[in-house]
Amino acid sequence: MSIILTACGGEDDYTPKPRGYFRINTPEKKYEKLDIDCPFTFEINSAAEWQPVNQNCWGDVYYPSIKARLQLTYKPVTPENIDTLLSDGHELAFKHVVKADGIAEKLYSDDVRDIHGILYNIRGEAATNTQFFVTDSTEHFLRGVLYFYAEPNEDSLRPVNEYMYQEVVHLIETLQWRNSLP
Repeated sequence: MSIILTACGGEDDYTPKPRGYFRINTPEKKYEKLDIDCPFTFEINSAAEWQPVNQNCWGDVYYPSIKARLQLTYKPVTPENIDTLLSDGHELAFKHVVKADGIAEKLYSDDVRDIHGILYNIRGEAATNTQFFVTDSTEHFLRGVLYFYAEPNEDSLRPVNEYMYQEVVHLIETLQWRNSLP
């Protein structure tokens, strides 16, 4: 009887374990050229799928294994709307400053491919941590916003946020406007 009581005792030796998160396996980085009837093309991860939203070349690059969705919005540029498109792209990223711990901007300027824009990395408990817009400033404007189907939690989503940030970088670095394809 004393052995049983001794074995059940010892509650003073209990040490709570720190809260942990499930391991999230990110897809392999294997790319293929996206073949769609739009004024742009880029390389898409084979683990993702293109989901068109409407006939205006708006669509989502969906990663089912990590429940990530990169929403892409395409708009033709005119002399009348370029200032509005650029201003809206900037303002929509900075709407998250209320929940963000900080926003880092990375400028893109590639004269060979005629791609110019900004990639935003939003740190903190924001609804989206990655946004971008790119344009050739005369014909094309493409904006992207990354969403996860999960509650914003910077710690638990860090591995997939970093993975998806690199996916967006790859998209921008392989993006080509159709009128400038060889």
